[in-house]
Amino acid sequence: MVGRPGGARVGGVRLGCLFVMLVLGVAAYAGAYVGQSYWKYYQFSDAFKQEAKFASHYTDKQIKTHLRSMADSLILPDDAYDITVQRDKHHITIWAEYYDHVKLGFVTRDFYYNPHSEADF
Repeated sequence: MVGRPGGARVGGVRLGCLFVMLVLGVAAYAGAYVGQSYWKYYQFSDAFKQEAKFASHYTDKQIKTHLRSMADSLILPDDAYDITVQRDKHHITIWAEYYDHVKLGFVTRDFYYNPHSEADF
């Protein structure tokens, strides 16, 4: 049998390669759940910006209704439904605060989100 330089066998799997693959698999698994949580926040935050942009066309109650329906469609935690709208003569501020609980196997992590938008009209 002809050996390779350094004593490596042909077709042999090194433990280091398996370890790297395991770490990458765990990172992809966790990243999918964390990424999904952040993507929902990004969509919710974008809805806040749209509502602030067109605030002159809607009442505060209509804005809250639109944003609550968005929170419902994204299946956000109950705290996300507590939306505050503060309006001055030509300025509006809309915000909310909530924690999203993300389960990563045996570990649960809370992510704090604060969608916020301001606009002049």
